[in-house]
Amino acid sequence: MRKKKNDQIEEDQLFREAMIGVKPLEPPLRTDSRRTESASNKRKLPPMVRNPTDIPVSVSAGQTGIDTADGSAHRKSGVQKRVLQKLKRGHYPVADQLDLHTMNTRTGTTALLEFIATSHTQHLKCIRVIHGKGLRSEQGPVLKTMTRQLLREHLQVLAFTASKPGDGGDGATDVLLKS
Repeated sequence: MRKKKNDQIEEDQLFREAMIGVKPLEPPLRTDSRRTESASNKRKLPPMVRNPTDIPVSVSAGQTGIDTADGSAHRKSGVQKRVLQKLKRGHYPVADQLDLHTMNTRTGTTALLEFIATSHTQHLKCIRVIHGKGLRSEQGPVLKTMTRQLLREHLQVLAFTASKPGDGGDGATDVLLKS
């Protein structure tokens, strides 16, 4: 035992001697994460849905499907656990995305329903909804809650999960649609 302790002391001393005169790196400057609006990255919304009854949302009293404890992931009954795991790992390429920032719940709901309908008619398999984490909202994450509740009830949605950290983390949701 004595040897290990002496060896560790020697290594610490050698390291300190080697680091004499070395200055620590400056921490990186923080940047504003808000995206600038340009014509190229601004998504055009599909035309308005004329009749809200045309939107396929289930109106069941109970929640059908399987949720994680925190509500960040959900799969409908009959969807294999393996499918949700693949979605979480990013095996399905995201074909399109919708950014709900700056929208209220009413316009966000309409935009999300239209986005899902358009994506389904275009036969897109996986889409992403960016709703933000709701950190600045006094009522909590309003858009995130609205998005996940709507996705749970929508008939065209098979499963959804929070995006990977590099793609927005808990501020975005990846959605797997029926083919």
